[in-house]
Amino acid sequence: MPAIEACCRKWEFASDDLVFPFFAALIFRILCLFGTLVAVGYFRESYGCPESRLLIGFTFSVIAIIMVAIVVDFFIMVFSARGTIVRPGARWPVKHLLHLRLLAFQLEIVLLIVGTVIAFKPDIGGTSATPKNATDTDCLKTGQAITLIRIISGVDWCVLLILVVVTLMYLDPLRCYSTRPNRTIRSEGPDETDPQQYWIREQNTWEKRFKVACCITGRDDEHQVAYKEMAQLFANFFGDLNAVPSDIAAGLALLQKKHLVESRGEGRHHAMSVPLDLQNCREDGEAFKRSLHYLKYALAVYTWSLHIYMNLKCGLCSLCRYLTVCGSHPEGVVGDNCCGCNMAGVRRVAQLDEDDVVYASFDNGLYQSPFLVLLDHAYRSVVVSIRGTLSMGDVITDLIANPQPIVLPEPHSQYSVHKGMLRTVERIRDKLIEENILERAFERGAGYKLVIVGHSLGAGCAAILGLLLRPTYPDLHCYCYSPPGTVIDDQGAAYTEAFVTSTTLGHDLVSHSSIHTFNTLKKDLSGAIERSSKPKYRIFLEGGLETTCWCVGRQVVFEEKAAGDETQPILAGDGTHTTGFVPIISPDVAKSEEPAEVLFVPGRIIHLVDAGASRGCCSSQRTLEPHWAHRSRFKRIEVTPGMVRDHFPDVISAAMNTVWAERGEVHYTTSRDAEDGLISMPQVAITLPS
Repeated sequence: MPAIEACCRKWEFASDDLVFPFFAALIFRILCLFGTLVAVGYFRESYGCPESRLLIGFTFSVIAIIMVAIVVDFFIMVFSARGTIVRPGARWPVKHLLHLRLLAFQLEIVLLIVGTVIAFKPDIGGTSATPKNATDTDCLKTGQAITLIRIISGVDWCVLLILVVVTLMYLDPLRCYSTRPNRTIRSEGPDETDPQQYWIREQNTWEKRFKVACCITGRDDEHQVAYKEMAQLFANFFGDLNAVPSDIAAGLALLQKKHLVESRGEGRHHAMSVPLDLQNCREDGEAFKRSLHYLKYALAVYTWSLHIYMNLKCGLCSLCRYLTVCGSHPEGVVGDNCCGCNMAGVRRVAQLDEDDVVYASFDNGLYQSPFLVLLDHAYRSVVVSIRGTLSMGDVITDLIANPQPIVLPEPHSQYSVHKGMLRTVERIRDKLIEENILERAFERGAGYKLVIVGHSLGAGCAAILGLLLRPTYPDLHCYCYSPPGTVIDDQGAAYTEAFVTSTTLGHDLVSHSSIHTFNTLKKDLSGAIERSSKPKYRIFLEGGLETTCWCVGRQVVFEEKAAGDETQPILAGDGTHTTGFVPIISPDVAKSEEPAEVLFVPGRIIHLVDAGASRGCCSSQRTLEPHWAHRSRFKRIEVTPGMVRDHFPDVISAAMNTVWAERGEVHYTTSRDAEDGLISMPQVAITLPS
């Protein structure tokens, strides 16, 4: 539902977001009340001491305010659990209860200040004036009580600081206007209701957020332009959303439940895909085998960090024999540290000799990815390996996702590619040309073929680099692992099928991600939220259990909206809001949300699909099948528990090795083309739906 209005402002949470926070606060207050009552009973014998009079009044004031807070917190929790996300009518008392709770919170702050003054008063805690009805031992307990109050005061001040930080986080920077007509708390322009003015303000807000989040990456002009481009992308995507972050999380949980229901007992064969026959089809087997072989070079460019992550027990020890003396780097290694840890990781993961590394650049920044030039003697190839996303600069490169035209020196060869990746590839290509790196590599490997590999961001860069170098090296081949779904347009993707092999696993989020798929996801999310009849806290509880254990019944309730229902549309423009500010954007901005060009996964695609799984309460056994998939298979994001994990390099490596071990060469022989260093790609006809 829309952001809640309180204290003449709108906040980045809704009235149904308070169930879990106030449940935790209720438990905390009850424990505080219990502890205070225990302390009162323990120190009751010292009530006769002079210093105890002030403490008695303070203690009973604390008990009273805690009881008030418990009652208010309970009713906030109860009313916040009512209704659904888009039916907030039953939660109307929450706003008024929050105002009452704020008043109680102010009294708590006053008591905290008083308690701090009492606890740290210089003349407090002594036993100089013991009355007749109290012993020295009893008055000594007063000193213990003072010490306890000091500890509690310190903890309370820390809690207060956390609450202030959380409050600032939930302050909506775009919608912090007075809810009263014709009155604003601050003015940002001549017309605050103008859609274009709102979009500009939203873009500026996102730009400021990126500048703060990425302040360590750089502040030069190139970074400033990148922040502005990212802000425009995010403003276009989130501008028409009338939802708070928790609504988006709840929508994702509902879409995950929907997928689990649809794929229950999944053993289905997918349209737009044809299974690989690794045992009997020579071409299928060779294509998969080579893809698995070159995977180690795509992993090696992640250097020591990935090796240690994949080998937590003995990974560090196994690197020691590959380390070098400080300052003695091999020729052609750029950007390594003094002990050569990056090169040690490369050689350890790829099992290379030092002479097999022709060039290695570990410099990383905006539009600057580390890459390697290696010699693979097994398949007589020069390998260029480009690293995927591992730094904030790489994340920025990923988010510069607008299409950029690229023209090749061939007839009818103008394509659109990922803008950030193209900028990165141009730098790598210039480096290869300026320093004659490939020429030197082919001098050391006469008759070798050029192969370009990469994972994630590196996979997209590998495909684009292959596109640029193919006029010079017509027999090159690219192996892309978990490539993004926004690399090249449809015409270019068809062209790259001759020299690019992409491999992706399951419902890999990155391989299904593009500007268009995220806009489709936004519409799916909005529809799921509006049809759900469950309160948000129940959606989160069931979604959490389904994600971790998959042991909740996979039944989702999507009710049809009855006529006359008072609903709060998630997408602005779908209806009339009944409360406060309506976040809308102008028609011109709406038209610019989706670029005309749709980008896809490059080349021919080996998709490791789930053929079924035997699930227990808290575990599952996954079965995978390799399929030749069409790029149209990746035009929709399917929300699943493993969609993020399926993208990790160690996960796809384990999956490919498992598939090869289970379905690999039994009657398999290597083709003559493979012995010559070429791949005979199977001509598979994939039927597209009408």
